[in-house]
Amino acid sequence: MTIQLDLATVLLLHQCSFLVGALCFLYARWQSRRGEGLGILATAFLSLALSSTMAGLGDREILPHEIWTLGTFGFGLVGYAFFWIGMRRLSSGRQRLADWLALAVPVVLVVAAAVTKFYLDDAVRGGISNSMSFLSLAASAAGVAADRRPERLPVRLLLSVVIAIGSLLALLVVFAMVAPTLTPLSPRWAFFLRIICHFAIALFVIILVKERAEAELRHAADTDILTGVGNRRWFTSRMPRVMKPDDALLLMDLDLFKQVNDRFGHDTGDQVLVSFAETIQSNLATGGSFARLGGEEFAAYLPKTSAAEAMAAAERLVDSVRELVVDSNGQRVPLTVSIGVATSKDTAHSWSDLLKMADAALYIAKDTGRNRAVLFGTPDKAAA
Repeated sequence: MTIQLDLATVLLLHQCSFLVGALCFLYARWQSRRGEGLGILATAFLSLALSSTMAGLGDREILPHEIWTLGTFGFGLVGYAFFWIGMRRLSSGRQRLADWLALAVPVVLVVAAAVTKFYLDDAVRGGISNSMSFLSLAASAAGVAADRRPERLPVRLLLSVVIAIGSLLALLVVFAMVAPTLTPLSPRWAFFLRIICHFAIALFVIILVKERAEAELRHAADTDILTGVGNRRWFTSRMPRVMKPDDALLLMDLDLFKQVNDRFGHDTGDQVLVSFAETIQSNLATGGSFARLGGEEFAAYLPKTSAAEAMAAAERLVDSVRELVVDSNGQRVPLTVSIGVATSKDTAHSWSDLLKMADAALYIAKDTGRNRAVLFGTPDKAAA
């Protein structure tokens, strides 16, 4: 049994897929703070819906042949140019003025069509339109996939795959027009499958916006608003329930920070905290976790780090802070840090145990002159 697809029905579904997608984009744009190219994508789908509508009116002989063919051709090209611009904006999160040069392609093609009248030939018009669709969708799919590195959202892969399928279906339509006997799908079936892709694109775009908003909320909840490093909540969540042998914890406290605030002002104090956090983060080995626990207290977790390596790292940090230059109205703000170091050694400790050990070592560092690092459990003559 062969299932027949009525052209009028396919065109109606085609129009509906674009209209529904445009409404989804507009609603998401209304709910979004940044927009993220959703308005441009809505414009793209509305232009494509208008192109499909004119094709339907032409099929029913409501519009003259010259009007609907040129209108379908022009609105289709503009729609796919807007789609690429909008998807670039959505995927990268950045607005590039150079992307708008893509609109020059449909303008040039429409002018050429008006002059040469090649749009009156169904095969030529369809071939160029679907080729433009293929290029726009393929470039968009590649862009969405490439932007997964800086922003790892699960739905990105699904969105790029669906857009890529849409581009292949557009290419299949071109082959069907050139060599209809060699293609497995008729143009009507290809258009029908593209309708499903349009609905899927709208769905995955909304999910992408939602996942991005949730990721931003998680980041805000886990980040210290002043220094930009992780906060206590984030740091605690990174800690294993039971520390492994040779896990190290560095507990840091800026020396005499209250005097810095009293002498130079709280603005300078904030600047000191930011500079301190940047210095520590840039001098920590990769693989560690660094966070501000509160006030002038910070912590670093160093997995697979022996006591000797942890002390060497802590002493480097003490030296780097001592050399840190923070200027306040032409005056150099003197900075030093005290660090308590604790390691789980050969015995597995809990996170709270290691924190208490590092805190005890920090108190010794403070009591023995500050500006130094102390390893928990090490005999200290000055402390005695």
